[in-house]
Amino acid sequence: MKLAKYFVLGLFLTTSSAKAYLSMAESGEILPAGKYQVGLEPQLLTNRDGGANFDVFFDTNINDSTSARIMMGAGAIDFNAFASVKWVPFPDVDNQPAMGIRGGVGMARDEDENFLELQAAPLVSKKFDTIYGLTVPYLAVPFTFLNTKEDNYVASNLVVGTEFHHQEWNEVTFGGEVGIELNKSYSYISLFVTFPFDSQKGFGN
Repeated sequence: MKLAKYFVLGLFLTTSSAKAYLSMAESGEILPAGKYQVGLEPQLLTNRDGGANFDVFFDTNINDSTSARIMMGAGAIDFNAFASVKWVPFPDVDNQPAMGIRGGVGMARDEDENFLELQAAPLVSKKFDTIYGLTVPYLAVPFTFLNTKEDNYVASNLVVGTEFHHQEWNEVTFGGEVGIELNKSYSYISLFVTFPFDSQKGFGN
């Protein structure tokens, strides 16, 4: 038991230049069946050495409660790629918020260091109608296990964001979020926009 305790403690106390930087850029809403979307996301890192990343991602529906995402980007983090699945078993119905989890795996390179990322992110969101359209604020706490040549540790963030669907924007979604460091991670501000399409009609339909 003592050995296990020291191992877990070591995961949190080891040091490395690699830090968790992954954003959420999505609420607990699930794409309708037959729909896909492409997204763009600039991200400004606000602590440590700072910098900026630019990511592109692709989303697809799996079923009524599950969607998948593939993301790639570059910038302050020289290169990153991430694949995730979002499962929302409790949808946003009446007074109940959407509740689910996103799990994913990725790899990245920062300067001369390569690292592997495994992430689990509990997620909650609630949609609200406004006079301008639908807004969907969300809250998530991503836990990211990072494996590097020198270290292994768990990083975490508190993420607060929102999606906004204007009634005249033909399903294009704008959003933004703030990530706050809890442990061994970057704090950041990011904006994103998504463009929906289906295989038959193309973008914006």
